[in-house]
Amino acid sequence: MYKFVCLFVLFLFSSCAQNGNKENSELECTVEIRNKDLIEAITDYQDFLYKDNKKYIEQGDSIYVGIASKDINDSIYRYVVFPVYDISDIKYHAPFDLCKVNGHYVIFSHDNAHPIFPIERRFCRITDSAVQEYAKLLFPKEYEMLNKKEKHVIRLYEPKNCYLTFFGDSLIDKTNKQGMIRDAIPIMLNGEEVYK
Repeated sequence: MYKFVCLFVLFLFSSCAQNGNKENSELECTVEIRNKDLIEAITDYQDFLYKDNKKYIEQGDSIYVGIASKDINDSIYRYVVFPVYDISDIKYHAPFDLCKVNGHYVIFSHDNAHPIFPIERRFCRITDSAVQEYAKLLFPKEYEMLNKKEKHVIRLYEPKNCYLTFFGDSLIDKTNKQGMIRDAIPIMLNGEEVYK
């Protein structure tokens, strides 16, 4: 079954693994995105995200693009591009893999567009030690504050997400709107508007 649009799955090792050298501050990229429409959408979203958060980035805060996938049926797939800007986000989007687009980490979530199960009831979740390792490398300022027991204030940030709908490997709809990752989006199929 042709399940995913981007022909991307290039699992080298577990996404929790770092490059063999413990001194290395790079995380292993375990996914390669090869669909040009998805790469273009990520690039556009990175441009928006880094401009919109320029002040925070200059102060040392970290922000990343996240992607969640949702199979609508056996031939229609949705990819949602959204911001990841806090350590706590890592827990909610696990299991995930990392890739890089334009030299920036992208968090590719396999949680089928953010399941409705609370984190404590999930069949699998990221371990606390793995969260610490990711936090140390992806969110160094926040990690340092937490280790110094400094108060961390979570910033509310709700920009528009980018919802990409594919039929096979062809992009058939791109919608930018605020909302939840699991939201149904109206798309045109066979000449009529349907919510998927």
